[in-house]
Amino acid sequence: MASAKQRALILISALIIIAFQFGLFVAMQRFQTRKPDFANLYQTGRLLDHERFPQVFTRFPSLDSDEYRLWLHDREEYPPDTLHPPCELVIYAALALFKFRTAYLTWWVCNLAFLFLSVYLLWTHVPGLQRSYPYLLILMATFFPVLVALVQGQNSIMLLFALTLTFCALEREQDFRAGFMLGLSMFKFILVTPMALWLIFEKRWKSVAGFCAGCMVLLLVALGLVGFNGIESYVRLLAGFGQKTPEQPGTQAIMPNLRGLLYAFSGSLAPESVLLMTTLLLSLALLIWVDLKLKRYANQALLYALQVLLAAMISYHFYPHDGAILVLPVMILLAHAFGNPVQRTFKVGVLVCSACAYLAPFVGGIYVGMPVVGLSSLALLIIARSEALRLPIANHLSVRSDSINVAS
Repeated sequence: MASAKQRALILISALIIIAFQFGLFVAMQRFQTRKPDFANLYQTGRLLDHERFPQVFTRFPSLDSDEYRLWLHDREEYPPDTLHPPCELVIYAALALFKFRTAYLTWWVCNLAFLFLSVYLLWTHVPGLQRSYPYLLILMATFFPVLVALVQGQNSIMLLFALTLTFCALEREQDFRAGFMLGLSMFKFILVTPMALWLIFEKRWKSVAGFCAGCMVLLLVALGLVGFNGIESYVRLLAGFGQKTPEQPGTQAIMPNLRGLLYAFSGSLAPESVLLMTTLLLSLALLIWVDLKLKRYANQALLYALQVLLAAMISYHFYPHDGAILVLPVMILLAHAFGNPVQRTFKVGVLVCSACAYLAPFVGGIYVGMPVVGLSSLALLIIARSEALRLPIANHLSVRSDSINVAS
């Protein structure tokens, strides 16, 4: 339980974050030169509302007025974002019933709530950090990828919340619930699929069953929204990206993953096909290197941090806002470094990598900072794997038991 002083400090930190976010929102409204990513998602929601619920606009014709439309400079309507899976569109279809600015602010507040809930859930699982938690709260909320996710109105903080729920369920040995929450995270399937493979490799069949149940829920939602034809169109859209990537040239270099690092350091030296093949081979090698010794990882929390870092590094699309999920493994590794007897090299390594990932985007800008975040994440993955293999296998049950006792 938090002391009265800690609760007061956490409350003050939360108020500081809310004030900062409010100022950031006002500044974005006043000074942004282009609309955020949320504008494309808003348009996708409007398009879905018109196709699936035309009676709403018949009954409330004001919803179809110019106040609810977004325009480009040449008076063409803003293009929709078709890359997000159909199951996720229920959120944007609901938000599109509000004026854009109201919808944008509502989604910003929702993401901020997801962030606070993630931090709240982590509290009991990081006893080594509880003293400094009020200050860490401010650092987490001002982590550059978190700020980008909030400003752009993306779904990365919602994914952070879902992955945090998965972690908490695993720590309490609620395997089916953990798999179910991971299944509900499949709206970001490129990131979550490697973690689903981990459940299969480790033969966590209850979690696999929960994962399938979560995926089925998303499938039913997608069917209700767009039907079989909509799902087929989305699959064909994704298949088309096998021939042509959807990113603008140069944006690969700001992805904090293996692909981004390759483009950042050798994008001008090698053709696209070579970079693609190298990315796939390195991703496969990293997956095998981490997951080949699953039975030797004694600490459940470290294993989960490893899997999140691995998923981030080998994901093909991992934009700056997606880096918000790195908050979770960093917190787990910091908690292990300060709550357990560890080697000095591990503690120093985690601190240095965490500090570099936090500071680099603010100091060097996005084209320097995000590759540093990628390098820091890769270094954290290597450090965490070494520490996880160092712990005796016999401690596996006791570590999980201690985690459960702390959580209760």
